[in-house]
Amino acid sequence: MSECFRKFFLWNGKSLKCEEFPLTLVYSGESVYEVVRIIKGKSLFLSDHLQRLRETARIRSRRLNLPDNEIKKQICDLLELNKTDTGNVKLVFNFENTKGEDPHFLVYFIEHHYPTEYQLNHGVETILYNAERTVPNAKIINHHLRSAIFKRLLDTGAYEALLVNNNGFITEGSRSNVFFIRDNVLYTAPDMDVLAGIARKYVLKIANLNGIQVKLRKIAVAEISDFTSVFITGTSPGVLPVSKIDKYSFDSQNKLLLEIRKHYKQLTGIV
Repeated sequence: MSECFRKFFLWNGKSLKCEEFPLTLVYSGESVYEVVRIIKGKSLFLSDHLQRLRETARIRSRRLNLPDNEIKKQICDLLELNKTDTGNVKLVFNFENTKGEDPHFLVYFIEHHYPTEYQLNHGVETILYNAERTVPNAKIINHHLRSAIFKRLLDTGAYEALLVNNNGFITEGSRSNVFFIRDNVLYTAPDMDVLAGIARKYVLKIANLNGIQVKLRKIAVAEISDFTSVFITGTSPGVLPVSKIDKYSFDSQNKLLLEIRKHYKQLTGIV
């Protein structure tokens, strides 16, 4: 699977063909990034993504050289170049061999896989994977971990891998956040232990506005069978039910889960 999707990408504002894409500027050195979903030409939660991008740079003591309005302009330029108004756009600041100079900035489409109607109604299968991010609050490309998980997902046919830390607690998905439901209460890991996703942020807002109780704590692998339902959130999945975690099955039609999906769809136009 190619990193750069569609026909054209932007490198420091210059238009190039995807066959010229410089993979080393994504996977060499340190890259901070965001993936933004485009719906009918509009960037979903763009301000939130840009705020998190700058927070990641701050955590890593990096300087981003472009203002938000220039990043927004380059996203618009990319849509125009590729004659499309739908998909996932990746924003990457790469600091390889910059030696104090401005980082390389890449804007490009990546291949997207949005849930099918069947997956939205029946849920997706997930697996447990023993790993944890060294700096969970920073969105940094980790090619080694990404490749290892991708291979495991291909081998098992699972949709997502839920990360289990050294103490046996589930923290988050490899590219999502995870919520558990029991007795009409939502459970999700504390902000400090995860990359706080944008979709997760809005699910928590939905819970607050609708009087849904939330408990912020990590879930031990040993207790996952105690929960009724599970769902993941993310840029591509939106709010997506989980039907299985390894051998354990869950209810994808849970009333609270369906309520959260309804509110998220009203907010975004997607589920």
